[in-house]
Amino acid sequence: MLRIEEVAGKKVLMESEIPFLKLFKKGKVREVYEIGDYLLIVATDRISAFDVVMKSGVPSKGIYLTQQSAFWFKFIRDNGFSTHFVSADLDEIVEITGEKRLLDLDWLRGRVMLGKRARVLPIEAVCRFRIFGSAVSALKNNTWIWDKIESDEGLVEGALIKNGPVFTPTEKSETDDKISFEQMVKLVDSPETARQIKETTIELFRLCREHALKNFGFEIADGKVEYGFIDGKLSLVDETFTSDSARFIPDKSKEVFRKWLVDNNLKKVATVLPDEIAMMVSNLYRSQCQDMKIEGI
Repeated sequence: MLRIEEVAGKKVLMESEIPFLKLFKKGKVREVYEIGDYLLIVATDRISAFDVVMKSGVPSKGIYLTQQSAFWFKFIRDNGFSTHFVSADLDEIVEITGEKRLLDLDWLRGRVMLGKRARVLPIEAVCRFRIFGSAVSALKNNTWIWDKIESDEGLVEGALIKNGPVFTPTEKSETDDKISFEQMVKLVDSPETARQIKETTIELFRLCREHALKNFGFEIADGKVEYGFIDGKLSLVDETFTSDSARFIPDKSKEVFRKWLVDNNLKKVATVLPDEIAMMVSNLYRSQCQDMKIEGI
């Protein structure tokens, strides 16, 4: 059922509905529909943190994330990487698919992406240029299970990793459990695929971080990407270097929202966001788009 609510005097899309398309999958913040040989990915304004979906949304969040992701998918594709991305322009999507009825759904504009179908792998490829969050505690508690890191600043929050980025994968699940490289080999059922994921991810993060620093003045500190196979080729899927999937310096990501939850004893609580917090997150995500010089934001 289509559900549009109001937060801080602005409309937020909490649930999408495209009655003439088959729902393929519903995630924490996205709904995916089948459309011919493709998948149509709709980003709602729902927000999740610590594996919990909040009871209220963030104005225009889905639009900001879609535009960030589309920018990076195009950049990554233009640099020779295989991705599932086809288009994030509704008119172009209609032209490609022939599904003109989509044009009647004004709420879709800006928040929809057309992607190729992929056999998605059950891991999240995480890379870190700096030590943040769980990495700090893992290093201090000797529970670090990945490549050894070097830092002149010590094991402190935000310290730069001299030999970064380091690859720190997790299992794609409700809890995103940390896994070693050897465990990842078993999950993807191929040492060669695991090696390719690690090498591709490190190359990808270096490329995008350098581009962000040189052209936009911000740093990608850490983040995650996902992969699947499309026509037998390892390809990037899902989203890329968005405010939901990466951490930036200066930080305009979901980490700011997570900190607010922790500071207010709301970790793992499905709460209704105060209007000022919803708008704080919305403005952060919008500002990230502006830093990236995304037109129309």
